[in-house]
Amino acid sequence: MRDTMVEDKAIQENDEVPENGAPEPHESNPVDSVKEKVQTLLENTPTDFGAWALLLSEIEKTSPDDIQKICLVYDAFLSEFPLCYGYWKKYASHKARLCTLYEVEELYERALRVATYSVDLWVSYCSFALLSYEDPVDIRRLYERGLSFVGKDYLCHLLWDKYIEFEYSQKQWSRLAHIYINTLRYPIKKLHSYYESFKKLVATWEEEIECQKDTEMSSEIVSNCGTENVKDCGYAEISNAIRDLLNQQDGLPRPNAVKKYLDIGELFYQRSNQLDRKISYFEAQIRRPYFHVKPLDDRQLQNWHQYLDFVEMQGDFDWAVKLYERCLIPCANYSEFWIRYVEFVDAKGGREIAQYALDRALTVFLKRVPAFHLYCTMFKEQIGDVCGARALFHRSIMDSDPEFIENVNREANMEKRMGNIDAACMIYEKAIEMAKEKHILQILPVLYTNFAQFTMLARGSIDAAREVFVKGIQQMPNKSIIEGQLCSQIFCHEGSTRGFSSKTSCRHVYFNMSKNTMLYVNQRG
Repeated sequence: MRDTMVEDKAIQENDEVPENGAPEPHESNPVDSVKEKVQTLLENTPTDFGAWALLLSEIEKTSPDDIQKICLVYDAFLSEFPLCYGYWKKYASHKARLCTLYEVEELYERALRVATYSVDLWVSYCSFALLSYEDPVDIRRLYERGLSFVGKDYLCHLLWDKYIEFEYSQKQWSRLAHIYINTLRYPIKKLHSYYESFKKLVATWEEEIECQKDTEMSSEIVSNCGTENVKDCGYAEISNAIRDLLNQQDGLPRPNAVKKYLDIGELFYQRSNQLDRKISYFEAQIRRPYFHVKPLDDRQLQNWHQYLDFVEMQGDFDWAVKLYERCLIPCANYSEFWIRYVEFVDAKGGREIAQYALDRALTVFLKRVPAFHLYCTMFKEQIGDVCGARALFHRSIMDSDPEFIENVNREANMEKRMGNIDAACMIYEKAIEMAKEKHILQILPVLYTNFAQFTMLARGSIDAAREVFVKGIQQMPNKSIIEGQLCSQIFCHEGSTRGFSSKTSCRHVYFNMSKNTMLYVNQRG
């Protein structure tokens, strides 16, 4: 019976085929249409924020429940603008409606790989965890993880507040004691508010102590951290003070532990309060702490430089790194801040941090900035990563003729510094062949000029340079080349080379060319 049904269906399908044997045309796949729009944007105007925003709005209105289309557009958009935390949050809300919790979690993790220091993203992720995770340990671990990245951000109170609220709901008093003292360690926007909460917590314990019949204050030795040792009051000492707060036998606060806890908190607050007064000017000047495609004005850029100058002088490497990362959210499109960050951390021994910053800038934020690509090649060569430098030269995208020529010159000179003269000359030869293949003939005179000049300097041989010169004239037979660019620039460099002045060298090559070559040029000129 089943075989008969299959056969009937096959016959029916065959009957639907037109007589000429061509299949009926199928309607276009709606997803393919979206793919075409995305591809068009990526190829033609990838940085047109307005066009992307319109496409996102269109998809959300016409296909609010089509997760395939939504993912297609959001993924492409966020590959170009990964610091737009608001769009990550909107994307996550779509995923939460239409996908599994695991997929939402996976999206947040992907977002935080590129926007690790976004306070708002961590707040959104932790809010999702509060609603989705069953184990409080997992929620707490996420808060701690987020604060390890943004806990020194001036605006991190958004995350601290959520964490405090969570631990209150769990009645985890010892953890709250730890949280409150950590909120005092660095200058943040709600420093004074957290200090008041800290004092209220201590006052509560002190009231309990007063109610005790036998106070241990007089008999116990109170350990104190001097103001000058505030940096030495690290995690272990704070943990010990908090662990000693409650007497395990009767559950009451121990007077000496309360005093020690209060002293540490007071010291942190006094230090942070002093810094807060100093940085308040810089913070007040920050008009846009988030990423936007619109450029920042000069005053904003200068403020960030001055703020970084101040924090660098404090000698706290981790705080400086966190401020750089915060700065690189609104200033992500400015190579000057990436370069400054790389050179600062590298000078302080943070080579791995420097390399990671370079990779992020190259692959995401400054991937279309040729000058930054060239900087990266120089940096990698400087630190001894010649293979990495070569790879960058090969990946560099040169949008204009001058950029292409500069890239060739720099790569050849790098090989020359490595002692690879033949490889350096091969770079020029390959560039010349590439220009011919792509019919970019207008840059050939410059390439030949630079190649001849490079040959003279690298090999110290006028004859070798002359061969390049002659070959260039044969390829671009025009007398004006000799009389103009090639003749005037070949071998012209600062100082003298092996006893030849630039004028002597140029004149020597010009007048000692073979008669046949000169005749050839004059005939074609």
